[in-house]
Amino acid sequence: MQEELIEQQKDAEEGKGPGSITRRAFLHTSILGISGFAMTSCTRGILDRNEIEITNKSFAIPNLPPAFEGKTITFLSDIHSGPFMDVDEMQRIVHIVNNLKSDIIVLPGDFVTSHPNEIGPFAEAMNELKAPLGVYACTGNHDYYAGVDYVSRGIEDTGIKLLRNENVRLEIGGQSMHLIGIDDDDAKTVSKFVEGKHAPHIEAAFRGVPETAATVLLCHKPYMFEDFAKTNVGLMLSGHTHGGQIVLARFGKSVLAFSSLASEFVEGTYLPTESRSKTQMYVSRGIGVVGLPIRINCPPEITKITLSAATA
Repeated sequence: MQEELIEQQKDAEEGKGPGSITRRAFLHTSILGISGFAMTSCTRGILDRNEIEITNKSFAIPNLPPAFEGKTITFLSDIHSGPFMDVDEMQRIVHIVNNLKSDIIVLPGDFVTSHPNEIGPFAEAMNELKAPLGVYACTGNHDYYAGVDYVSRGIEDTGIKLLRNENVRLEIGGQSMHLIGIDDDDAKTVSKFVEGKHAPHIEAAFRGVPETAATVLLCHKPYMFEDFAKTNVGLMLSGHTHGGQIVLARFGKSVLAFSSLASEFVEGTYLPTESRSKTQMYVSRGIGVVGLPIRINCPPEITKITLSAATA
């Protein structure tokens, strides 16, 4: 967990996360004050990490064609093949996902934990994922730790279409929508893109996507949501936070967890501050764990999304 916390705190300090200094200071003090709760809840936490919750969500997407009305996306993130996620558990996850019978399956990053050899067990299990309109993914930060090109080849060997700063056009009966995938290491350059500056990776990701297209964006970290909301993205799907993994308390929609130090985007649905934007984001609690093999007040999540057309 320490590795993840250091990265998240660094992101916040560099302005990659939208959290204010005042809020981070408050959360840091609160976390220190009640962190003993986590140590007394480990038994329940170990159970929580094996109890996958299926979340059903509906999202209205601007410009969604009638052919895609009611189509479904199964969304799972942060599998983290490694010491706390073996082949048997991943095969159980594949069984659950396939039984949801969605039209599309998406996995926005962190397939492994930290070592190249962890992609082999992932590929062995995920090779069985099936969906009528395909299985798609983008990279996460842990995939870079393990060697992103090596991990990418392992993913593509399974038949999963990995979108590395590119998009794919999905078509039904001559009608279409676009899935866009951003490489984790390049997502931050979207700020240049929306300012009209040269941002080759983001430009490549959106190349050929009409302004009026119905779009779903896969981006591992949620931090750049406000910038992506200035594009024509209808729905952004992210993970990375694990929903906090160890959640000490909840105050309304606020989550008191270490990941809150880096960003207000921890889990669930978010809308942009720019009222004219119709972009929405859903942040998954993910499947796996890092650092410690526990989750507290934060069960792993697979999300089934039903698409509908946004009204004007």
